Order: sequence, then structure tokens, then C-alpha cells
Amino acid sequence: MKILHCSDLHLGKKPGGNKRFAETRYQDYFRVFEELIEKIAPLEIDVFIISGDLFDKKEINANILERTEELFQKLKAYKPEMSILVIEGNHDVIHRQEDSWLEYLKNKGYCDVFSYRKDYESKNVFRKGDIYFYPVGYPGFMVEKTLQDLAEHLDASQKNIIIVHTAIFGIENLPGLVTAETIDLFRNKVLYMAGGHVHSFSAYPKENPYFFVPGSLEYTNIPREKSYQKGAIYFDTDTREFERILISPRKRLRTEVFSWEKELESEFESFIRHYAKQEEELFIIPVNIKSNEYFPIERLENIAERHGILKVYFEMRENGRTQEKDGEESYSSLEELEQEIIRSWQLLKNPERFIRSFSQLKEFSLEGKQEELFHLFDEILEEDEDAD
Repeated sequence: MKILHCSDLHLGKKPGGNKRFAETRYQDYFRVFEELIEKIAPLEIDVFIISGDLFDKKEINANILERTEELFQKLKAYKPEMSILVIEGNHDVIHRQEDSWLEYLKNKGYCDVFSYRKDYESKNVFRKGDIYFYPVGYPGFMVEKTLQDLAEHLDASQKNIIIVHTAIFGIENLPGLVTAETIDLFRNKVLYMAGGHVHSFSAYPKENPYFFVPGSLEYTNIPREKSYQKGAIYFDTDTREFERILISPRKRLRTEVFSWEKELESEFESFIRHYAKQEEELFIIPVNIKSNEYFPIERLENIAERHGILKVYFEMRENGRTQEKDGEESYSSLEELEQEIIRSWQLLKNPERFIRSFSQLKEFSLEGKQEELFHLFDEILEEDEDAD
């Protein structure tokens, strides 16, 4: 059996910024999914897996839904006999099925959809031929226990494939990740584990891997994502061999370090004019700044835009290091600042656990999900009390 596995499409994502940038990036997420569909058209595929975050948000507008339907229609036209399995991710998870646009796609006959539930072991099962698929969904902070329980009860004599919106902790620092020890429990029990959540490719273990995260099809965190390759995974269950199907995300370029002597803006214009001749449209620019020196980011962004560059991201450095005046650390993102503040509280035995869950806590707070917020907060405090 041949499987195509992708994840984290984030259809409908529209970042802030000027109109040209926001609209271009909005289109990019649909464009790369369509490119993938075109690229796999000649391949033999029995099951197409989307392991979470098909949509960037659980609430979508008419244009997002229409564009998504068109792409699924195209995919079904190319591969009418192919099964399409979709699980919820943290971005499009819905607690009531009647509110889910994924359920709408299922009801229209485009795909089968699965979400995390307490009785997932009996309800979230899909069989094709002699292979059993277990689409777990997105268990969030329950992912460790959920997968440990599944590994304990999984019939190793069957041909099993697990689909879960998670990755191994350490690749990135996010809520909803698992330890390598938990994934080790599935050794010799599965043909394949289809992961997601993290936006860079990974395969575990290095020798004879069975747990795969394809990464996103398009950059979502342009300055921080390390890999320049994006795509899906094509897996043969008979040979257990895989290959990556690479697609073309929006081009980005990390430039040389920018520094200046006297006239910052005119020197920056000369600097950017050289790079603007190239095809890359997203620029990551390391900048050497001097202590207490004002750096007019918005004016420099406008200069870059005049030269046809879609967006620039500045990495501030002082003397080649990320330090500022009086020896205090500078922060390249709000996330880094939040982490430093949490560590400075000195109230928790294990602040890293709170840091891993902080973005999820903020998300619950912003969405008014008090029950989920309090539940996760209690879980963190209980773990902290038990910490050595």
C-alpha cells in the first residue's frame, strides 16, 4: 500500500502587515497545497493523510471554504479511489462536531475526519485492506498518556498505522509534544506513525524510522524555521521505504550582516538594492547595532518594499551577540521575552513545563475557554508539586 502524508497546511492563514504582503501570503498556503496535488497526480496512492491543522483557524470565511473545496475536488478527481484521512490539529480543533468545518468536508464526501475523544480506540479506527489506521487526533497535554495507553493495547500482530498531531519534544518547544521514550513504545507495533504539529521534517529513529513529521508545506514562522525544504512523505508499507515529495514554498533569503557607518537609511538602500535583484522575496537580515542606538525598522521596511521585496525580518545583534545595554539580554521575539519573565518568577520548581504550555494557556484565555484553561493550569501545578 502507498501512503501520502502531509500536515500543517494552515489554509486561510493571513499574517498582518501591508496589503500586498498579507494577500500574497494568504494565497501561498493554497498555492503549495495545489502544487502538491499536481505533483502527486502520477503517483500510485491508496491513502492520503493530513495529520492536523488543515485550517489555520477553527472559524473560517466563505473564501477559505470555497478554495478548500476546490482543492479537494481536484484531489478527488485525480484519485477517485484514494482514501483521504484528516485529523484535527491544535489550530482547527473543535469540541462540538456540529461546529466543525472539517465535519462539513466529511459530510460532503471529500474525506474522513477524526478528532480526539476518550473512546478514540474503538471509534477512531479506519481499515483499508489488511491495514488498521488509528487516527488519534490532537490530544494536547494528554498526548503522552494517550499514546502510552494506545501502545499498551495495540495488537502487534496487526499492520498498524497511527495518525496523531504531535512531534517529539526537543525539536521545538511547544505544548502537545511527546518524548522519544513514548514513541519507542510503538517499535515493532506499527508500520508507520504520521505526526505533525512541528513545521520542520523529522524521522525517528535514525535507523529504520517509523515516526514521521513531514513539516508544513509553507513557512509559518519565516525567521525561525531552520529547514529550507518543504513537502510531504511518500511511504510504501510493503518495503517500508519512504521519499520526500518536495514542493516550492515562498522563497526566502538570509543575507549577510548589515552594518552602517554614518547614513543608515542610504546605506541600507544600497545594501538592499544588491539583494533585490535576486528572486527571493522574504529576507532575513542580521543587523549589527551599537549600544543605545535607535533603529528605524518601519522606515527600512518601506525602503525594502519600494525595491519589490515582499517582507524583511531584522535580527538585532550587538557586537555579534544578542546583548544590549548594561549586559541585559535582547529578545528577537515576544516568545523569548515571555520565557525569560517566567523563569525570573522563581515560583515554580519546573518553569520549563509552564513555558511549554504557555502559548496554549494564552490561546484558551483569548478564546474564552475557561474550563480548558483551568484544567491545563491545574495539570501544570500538580506536576510542579510532584517535581523533585
